[in-house]
Amino acid sequence: MSSGLWSEVPLHVIDFEGGPRTGVVEHGVVTLLGGEVLAASTGLHAPGAPVPSVDTQCHGLSDRDLAGEAPFSAEWDRWVALRRSGLFAAHNASVEAGLLRSTWARPPASPAFVAPEAVAEWGPWIDTCRLARLWMPTLGDYRLASLVSVLRLGHRLDQLAAVHCPPARRRHHCALYDALAAALVLRALCAIEGRSASTLAQLVRDGLPAASAGEMHQGELDL
Repeated sequence: MSSGLWSEVPLHVIDFEGGPRTGVVEHGVVTLLGGEVLAASTGLHAPGAPVPSVDTQCHGLSDRDLAGEAPFSAEWDRWVALRRSGLFAAHNASVEAGLLRSTWARPPASPAFVAPEAVAEWGPWIDTCRLARLWMPTLGDYRLASLVSVLRLGHRLDQLAAVHCPPARRRHHCALYDALAAALVLRALCAIEGRSASTLAQLVRDGLPAASAGEMHQGELDL
């Protein structure tokens, strides 16, 4: 169990492009440790159904771009290893959680990190959107691109994208670019005055819907 600072456990900040019909067609993962980017990776995946044109307009990936790629379901070992080593974080984490669960219902027992017992769950998650809404309640716009602008993260994001992202995938609605953006937002939120000593448990709790947070206060995850 970790009751220490949020920065003491690897956090895998993830983003998926895709949807319920196609499944995951692109993933991006950024691992934060000590508040710094430790690793970053991305990959394309064969869709489970033809990619709708409206999806292509958003993420820029067509059936032609994905031809010959393995399906996301072939990535089981990678995602189990990531979950065993740390917690997942995402902007609007319910989307990524849903796409993971639609591919594999649950992983093998993995550390909860905020409770002593292992859990056969992809969570608990850290949700950067919910954290921003709670910790910066006057903003009004909590879209990822808006937070990058408000928090003045654009220059650093583009620097990291130039190192880690494929040349054609260095914009919002590209999986690794958005994962990098969410990672920078998480780090910036935790640097807000009074938040620098936030614990991992606090990030999990504050990123939950109110009802779920209440359950955790009752001891569900020993918070």
